[in-house]
Amino acid sequence: MDYSFGAEGKGFDPTLLKGDMARALSIAVRLLGAVVIVPIMEELFWRSFLIRYITDKQFDTIPIGFFSWPSFVISSILFGLEHHLIIAGILGGLAYNLLLYGTKSISQCILSHGVTNLCLGIYVLSTGQWRFW
Repeated sequence: MDYSFGAEGKGFDPTLLKGDMARALSIAVRLLGAVVIVPIMEELFWRSFLIRYITDKQFDTIPIGFFSWPSFVISSILFGLEHHLIIAGILGGLAYNLLLYGTKSISQCILSHGVTNLCLGIYVLSTGQWRFW
């Protein structure tokens, strides 16, 4: 069941591209973005900035990994709304937030997010479930 609260998307399907090189390059770029670029940018925004900003507008005075219920709930919901599958996104946001609170480490969140996206990429490529991409 799709909990995206929107029309079922077809996702990025590299098999529609003509030429083996174009397909391979598009898959490589997609994976690089999903596994390296996206986790760095998202974790810096969500876990380093937004969680602390929700707690105090002077976010740089709040230590990384400081817990507050409003920042935990609001950032998790917003993280989910940013993703195609909203419920899965909220659950991911909750998990990454809990990891941050437990480790006090943005780098652990980046690594975890990258591994998650890598596993999703491998799943999509091996099953052809392009709607998840």
